[in-house]
Amino acid sequence: MNQPHRFSFAKSILFGCAMLGLAASASAQSVTSIVPDGKPHKFEARDHQFFIDGQPTMLISGEMHFGRVLPEDWETRIKQAKAMGLNTISFYLFWNQVEPKEGQFNFKGTNDVRRVLKLCQDNGMWAILRPGPYCCAEVEYGGIPYWTLKYPDVKIRVADPKFLEWCRRYMQQVYKQVADLQVSKGGPLLMVQIDNEYGITDPQLGPKNNDYLVALNKIFKDVGFETQLFVCNPTHAPEWTDPNYRIPGVMICRNGLSTDVMFKQSADAIGDYPVFVPEVYPAWFLGWGDGVTKDYRTKATIPAIVDWTTYLLDHQYSFNYYVFFGGTNFGFYNGSNFFDSVITSYDYSAPIDEVGRTTDKYRALRDLLSKRLNIKPPAPPPDPVTIDLPAIKFTEQEALLSTIPAKPTLVADQPVSMEKLDQDYGFVLYRKKFDDGLKGTLELKQAMDYAIVMVNGKTVGKAFRGYGPDSSKIALNETGPVTLDILVYNLGRISVVTSDRTQYLARKGLLGGASLDGQDLIGWEMYSLPYVSGVDKFKATDGPQTGPAFYHATFTVDKVGGTFLDLSNWSFGVVWVNGHNLGRFWDRGPVRSLFVPSQWLKKGKNDITVLELHDAPKTAEITGGKNSIMQEAAVPFAVKLDKAP
Repeated sequence: MNQPHRFSFAKSILFGCAMLGLAASASAQSVTSIVPDGKPHKFEARDHQFFIDGQPTMLISGEMHFGRVLPEDWETRIKQAKAMGLNTISFYLFWNQVEPKEGQFNFKGTNDVRRVLKLCQDNGMWAILRPGPYCCAEVEYGGIPYWTLKYPDVKIRVADPKFLEWCRRYMQQVYKQVADLQVSKGGPLLMVQIDNEYGITDPQLGPKNNDYLVALNKIFKDVGFETQLFVCNPTHAPEWTDPNYRIPGVMICRNGLSTDVMFKQSADAIGDYPVFVPEVYPAWFLGWGDGVTKDYRTKATIPAIVDWTTYLLDHQYSFNYYVFFGGTNFGFYNGSNFFDSVITSYDYSAPIDEVGRTTDKYRALRDLLSKRLNIKPPAPPPDPVTIDLPAIKFTEQEALLSTIPAKPTLVADQPVSMEKLDQDYGFVLYRKKFDDGLKGTLELKQAMDYAIVMVNGKTVGKAFRGYGPDSSKIALNETGPVTLDILVYNLGRISVVTSDRTQYLARKGLLGGASLDGQDLIGWEMYSLPYVSGVDKFKATDGPQTGPAFYHATFTVDKVGGTFLDLSNWSFGVVWVNGHNLGRFWDRGPVRSLFVPSQWLKKGKNDITVLELHDAPKTAEITGGKNSIMQEAAVPFAVKLDKAP
């Protein structure tokens, strides 16, 4: 592949004139008619263009993610992408879902990258793969496995020998799945990203060196990848100004490129490669308490994304809608922007909504691409079925404390992290007993992320960074035998900005322990509570709950379809339907509903469990509807969460 070089002044003038000429002709866009057909093809990135078998082509791509869309819907999404006028689909593959336990790989179900690439080929769509090691994508720990945190001396996203060893082992397994599906072997896979936005640095800490990307490039080549390798970065990245950060043979791409100023800033680094914009945003993600901000609304408008697309087409820049389908952060897989936990819905105001329905934005972009590319895409598949659910009334309840195991996971003087308990997600309960009562100021030290303090089963305090530093200090005056329980909830590990400089923020649990009137408390029982499928056997108890509790009900479905559960009556917790973890809810907003895919419902009797971490709901019931519920006036936190401490 061509190597990037210095972009001379004379060359910039010539290239600028060429771009103006292209902009003057709406019919100048070139998209090849060649599609993946099982035969080897020659893909090149040179002379400011992509070529397939010598034919110049633009890549008009859309992004979707493993884990956020169910495998049963993959082919429908691919058909929707083609019907929108796209010729390529980009996929994030998340390392933490592929290797959930160290050395144990799973490419089945939601991680079946081989199947999804074959579906692309069957439907005449090219593919781009972004397998990490780091993805960001607002997913848990940016896609890096939690178990890497069990090794505090190993630094992530630097040329640490152990981390690179893990990366090599992972990439070897990925390559085994996709080797024969590369374009040179007769498959649809055109390009592979070797890392994501490595150029994002904390200006207070100074820039990073490039040894890590050089090492990753070697790993990808050593394991066998023949496709074009690339990296991407936003505005603030050293690649744009420092040639030492550029790697021969690795294409540099600019996220968010939407103006001539951005292009000029990036042109020197892009060199002879084509301009490819891996992330063109139809809107943005949201965190709890963010509200539907003015910035979000501006980015989410149809005119905004149509204008941006028009600019890219005018200049013949290839691009990828991030995302054309967002989906859902099911389970505990959401990430966080420093301490700002990303909400469960990843709808992103994308052209295809969280349910899988085409939107007005989809239709506007389909019209634009059809006209500008002079194509006649097929009709989109029918929208999926959605259903309403009548009120589901919860008559059974059980205190969370009654569900803990009979024996603690660990007994030790000092509390340890979730990772040291070999636990990935969920909760850890820290318990200590006091025979003679508990009086004084209890202070929690670095409770990551959200702690609920209970005395004899009754909630007496809640500690969270967003509530301010005083929330970690709780005055107690309890007589008699006392059982102190501190339930710590992992709200999602840092995904922005994730590096060796921030990995300490990813560890979860009561990291600094607790003190009483300044004296450290020792002697703790610790219980791992991952609650993967909720509670296995529900034991109903009488009376209203005074602490975190599970609520259980059954409901009947006559017609299966997707639905949004209305959580407006509830405060803070998690919902499981038929054992599937739908994700988190929080009355802070902005979204007050959770999506249930049709595949997780069944005709007839269904089971639902809600974990409410705050007070018992006044009305313990839930209804289902056909649309997401957006809370316009979300409740902001007292402390700004999306920044470094």
